[in-house]
Amino acid sequence: MMLYKTSGYITNNQAVTFVQDMKLGHYMKIDPRTLFWAQFAATIWGSLVQIAVLEWAYGAIDNLCAADQKNHYTCPNGKVFFNASIIWGVIGPQRQFSHGQIYYGLLFFFIIGAVTPVINWLILKKWPNSPVKYLHWPVFFSGTGYIPPATPYNYTSYCAVGLFFGWWIKKKWFHWWSKYNYSLSAGLDIGLAWCSLIIFLCLSLTNTDFPSWWGNDVINTTLDTQVVTNIRHILKEGEAFGPSSW
Repeated sequence: MMLYKTSGYITNNQAVTFVQDMKLGHYMKIDPRTLFWAQFAATIWGSLVQIAVLEWAYGAIDNLCAADQKNHYTCPNGKVFFNASIIWGVIGPQRQFSHGQIYYGLLFFFIIGAVTPVINWLILKKWPNSPVKYLHWPVFFSGTGYIPPATPYNYTSYCAVGLFFGWWIKKKWFHWWSKYNYSLSAGLDIGLAWCSLIIFLCLSLTNTDFPSWWGNDVINTTLDTQVVTNIRHILKEGEAFGPSSW
């Protein structure tokens, strides 16, 4: 099941990501053929490196993927991906979304998703300068698709950066925004990757304590960090999750 799902999902996901990269390359005036071969080589190399890192992590990181792993290597993406495979493959959509089942109500969001853009269009036709013009329903509904494993902590960070650069900077310095915003986005992605790598190699891997100050310590008081005790419900022996019968 995992192989089947991975083949279908990853192929589609990587295709969308590739199109995004091609758009960025077009913006930066990079030849499409050059960009394609760069992507191709990076994909092959990345596949080999990821497998090597995964095998290394299994042997080098204690208690990997456990909920109480000391460095928070709890594998949230992997768990969500696996659980989704079980839900769709073992339980099946009929037992979840058909009439009378536990998640039947979610099907009405298809209707909501089809109607809300029409409502936007009608409002803007009558009031062209309405703030509704800034509301993009597909982004609004699909934006929460990363929950889980993303948390409110992640989304508040996204919103803060998005509002600062996508609204305030664009409003104040539009020419700067139109020229450098895509490059800035790529720079932030690269910076995050390098920062994560340096933190892991220099601090986490060597069991070095992080510098203690408010910016590093405040997250330890949030529900995101205390997920095991405050959010996650541990089933007792004999207790089940979901309907008593399917």
